[in-house]
Amino acid sequence: YLDGERRMEDELVDVFGPDKTKAINKNLTGLLATLQELRRLDRLDGFGLYLLGVVLKALGLLNDAIEAFVAATHAYPLHWGSWSELATACADGGRTLSDAALPDHWMREYFDAWLALEQQQTDEAIARYEKLAEAAPKNNTYVHTHMALACYNAREFDRAEEIFSAAYRADPACIDHADVYSNILFVKEMRPELSHLAHSVSNVDPYRVETCCVIGNYYSLCGQHAKAVSYFGRALRLNRRYLAAWTLMGHEYLELKNTPAAIAAYRRAVDINPRDYRAWYGLGQTYELLKMPLYALYYYRQAQRLRAYDSRMWSALALVYNQISRWTEALKCFERVHALNPADATALHELATLHKLEDTPVVDGEKAAYYSTLLAESGEESEPVLQAAVFLGEYHKRNGNLEQAEHYARFLMDYGGAEKERGKLLLKDIAERRSEA
Repeated sequence: YLDGERRMEDELVDVFGPDKTKAINKNLTGLLATLQELRRLDRLDGFGLYLLGVVLKALGLLNDAIEAFVAATHAYPLHWGSWSELATACADGGRTLSDAALPDHWMREYFDAWLALEQQQTDEAIARYEKLAEAAPKNNTYVHTHMALACYNAREFDRAEEIFSAAYRADPACIDHADVYSNILFVKEMRPELSHLAHSVSNVDPYRVETCCVIGNYYSLCGQHAKAVSYFGRALRLNRRYLAAWTLMGHEYLELKNTPAAIAAYRRAVDINPRDYRAWYGLGQTYELLKMPLYALYYYRQAQRLRAYDSRMWSALALVYNQISRWTEALKCFERVHALNPADATALHELATLHKLEDTPVVDGEKAAYYSTLLAESGEESEPVLQAAVFLGEYHKRNGNLEQAEHYARFLMDYGGAEKERGKLLLKDIAERRSEA
């Protein structure tokens, strides 16, 4: 099997060239026949059954591969490779396994947690890893780094950063998932900590893909995007199927305004793992930049299906629907954003704006006033808040609610420029109406 993998790698000369060479492991068919015969004779142990599952999965026979991996877990429950491949195969095929199908073994708890993580069931994954952490030793970096991964997927960056930091302090030689930790430090713009992490992992092992990605993220945070691309490229030379490196490289090419290369990188990421929402989302962003909204819509939909509880996916969809004047769909998406994240000021502003659109099926003055009120009372100081206050002042004035109109007029008076002048005119109109009454 490994000889066939080596020969296949030799055929794929250029990591970054067009992915037209459909190189395969030419030993798979012969291996499959041999392994199936050995299994018929009941001469395969847990490791042999695991290899049978790997071969079946490589040939695209996913259901047969899952059955082989289940048999491998029964034959030798302590082999984590069988469990992890089974979780990936189930996630790829959208399969669920009954409790009776798997062995009653403590490794099952690790499998259930990993499967929840693979299927983006973040709340369940966090709960399962918290339970495992209670029973595991404090220096068990596997459990803690995976709990941090679950928190990262749930966008609980502060908590994930704390868990990663504690895990690497407990085991300074651990590099597992350091690339994800560097993503968190990048998002939080913690440059000194990211620099320290880059030096630490480089001292431990400079030839690990995680090390290359950490250094790439550091250069990206410093604004040196060409250097970042070179390090992500180094990671891919070490492992051409390393998903995170392809996605991060796509982000860097976007920063460099090299959209064809960004699209190619994101597509390679999607080919490796169609469940990677970040790559689908990156493709949507790229096509949106290219002013191709229908393409962007398709890719955002794929990302949204994978992350139905993530308000960013719904917001991206809504903005594209806005661009192509599909107001009803845009309204539904923004309502979903508001339901998932009530504090999202952009969603409130867009909902109010959509309900103000004349000659459209979504026009609704009362709802426009409702969302504008939520926005105006949010406490933010931004242009959308001021626009909401202007609208509410005029709306309440038209409807005879002069006290409410005066409230928003005085709100506008606290600001300078055009908004203050609008507030003055509004107060003048209110005074005239009261004198007429």
